[in-house]
Amino acid sequence: MARLTPAKLNSIKHKLSESVGGRGDGALLFEKRSSGIIEAYYRYKHAGKEGKVKIGQYRKTRDGHGYKLAECRDKAQDMARLRRECGGDLKTYIQDRDREQERKQSEKRQRERLEALQGTLADLCNGYVASLHRKERKTADQVERSLERYVLKPFPELANEKARNIAVDDIVSIIRRLIEKGITTTCNRVRSFLHAAFEFGIKADNDPREQVLHGKRYCIEYNPVSAVPRQADFERVRERYLSHEEVRRLWHEFPTLLPNTGPVFILLIRFMLAVGGNRPEQLLRCKWSDFDFNQRTFTFIEWKGKNPTPKKRVMPLTPRAIEILEELREISGCFEWPFSATGKAPVRVSTLANRIQDYCRALEAEATANSQAAPEYFVPKDIRTTATNLLIECRVPKEQRYLIQSREDGSIESKHYDHSDRLPEKREAIKQYDAFLGRILDGKEPKLVNLEEYRQRFTSN
Repeated sequence: MARLTPAKLNSIKHKLSESVGGRGDGALLFEKRSSGIIEAYYRYKHAGKEGKVKIGQYRKTRDGHGYKLAECRDKAQDMARLRRECGGDLKTYIQDRDREQERKQSEKRQRERLEALQGTLADLCNGYVASLHRKERKTADQVERSLERYVLKPFPELANEKARNIAVDDIVSIIRRLIEKGITTTCNRVRSFLHAAFEFGIKADNDPREQVLHGKRYCIEYNPVSAVPRQADFERVRERYLSHEEVRRLWHEFPTLLPNTGPVFILLIRFMLAVGGNRPEQLLRCKWSDFDFNQRTFTFIEWKGKNPTPKKRVMPLTPRAIEILEELREISGCFEWPFSATGKAPVRVSTLANRIQDYCRALEAEATANSQAAPEYFVPKDIRTTATNLLIECRVPKEQRYLIQSREDGSIESKHYDHSDRLPEKREAIKQYDAFLGRILDGKEPKLVNLEEYRQRFTSN
């Protein structure tokens, strides 16, 4: 075949071709289309059949699109060499190669997409906290503050690391920092929160609802916190409860020792004692609509326990508790929550704890001024413990104590079958307790009465 020139190609009518390399290497073929475009092909024979692979459009002018003649020759020679190397049908080989490249590109794009969707440790913690808020878990705020304060802020590099890449050593570093700073019990709490967050992440990848809500995937293969032991000796069971005199002083002297503290806090403390020591978290969530003054009851939803389900609790109100609520009405009657200082939300347990700490400091300062030993500090939880102790002192049986304080006794009957409010029993027990509390507040030595004898007299009448 004669060697082609640009002049020949410009005057092409249908087809023109020239040999590529030696014999059997095929040819460079040009074909003119009805539109006037000239297309270049590499033509070869395989197994007695002709095949051709498109090179591209031939460029007629300097400013046109496509390949110049020299470039077409180079590409045709490359294809001839590739045909010799593949040892088979070039077109089939190129199609297979292109499909393989497309497959790899598709896998790469998929990996990049998944990589962009993969959540960091910060995403994991935030997603876990959001799930707690959706479930209205009372610990949601505490978990959020702890993870932010002890994990995300001190370890920004870990916070931005993919959650699936977090290793056991990273968790050890987080917990070790707390221990080095002398933070004991909280380090076990943080470990527990992180463990729960990774458990959440493992399940979230297969939870359609979580995918809709945040669209993140964590690809966590194992929980790195599981290998980090909790520090058992850091757990201290509080045994602090207030004496009768401390209860009386707290009830009457809190406003005097802390004159600048809003009245909502002392009324909350009094109400906790008046209703038998129910948890402040439960009482703070109560709205005015949860109180029935005609039936002398109030209702709250309890979420206590592992994987909790909401439980409706109906509790009796004593005249003393109603009197406290009437006083609250003058302060927060126009709000949604009784125990609210602003109307925007109920007061926080942490704020209550701060006010109680202020009260303990005031008692300490008073004792120091009088050259006396300072009383031991106490926290909101100790008020519940104090109420438990008072219930025991006034001979309220364990079963009724559990009812008053919304505790589970662990029995199958209590868990699955006992759905009664059992209000008569609660009223009877809280009446006995209230009489005992009243004598303490009046500064009198409480008279202990056997509740079983009281029941028998009550039944006979």
